[in-house]
Amino acid sequence: MKRDFVVFGLVGLGLGVAIYFGAGAVSAHIPTLVQGGIGAVIVFSILLLISLAEMPMMLFGLRQMARSQTTPRALMIGTFAVFVVFASVYASIFVLLTGAMAWGLVLAALGLARFAGGVWVK
Repeated sequence: MKRDFVVFGLVGLGLGVAIYFGAGAVSAHIPTLVQGGIGAVIVFSILLLISLAEMPMMLFGLRQMARSQTTPRALMIGTFAVFVVFASVYASIFVLLTGAMAWGLVLAALGLARFAGGVWVK
């Protein structure tokens, strides 16, 4: 089971990288909606808070799914992969709104924390 989590977590990280760099490529061709430092800090803080707040809840849910005898294995592993990918969704939203790839990379790096926490689940 742990091997499945590692494999699908790595798949999730790969998809996350693709989504993030895809958003970066798109953001180069569209105008930024949030301009100025304070607006970027506010958007970054909100997305960081949401991303960090959902991590313990999702890890608890994944742990409960892993302990349940009736949860299909594919559902649990797929949920974990989406959980890891979703960090890049927050980062992509930030990049599309502000155009700041460096700060977006910090949000995308939370996918590594999600991956590490999820491997701990079972």
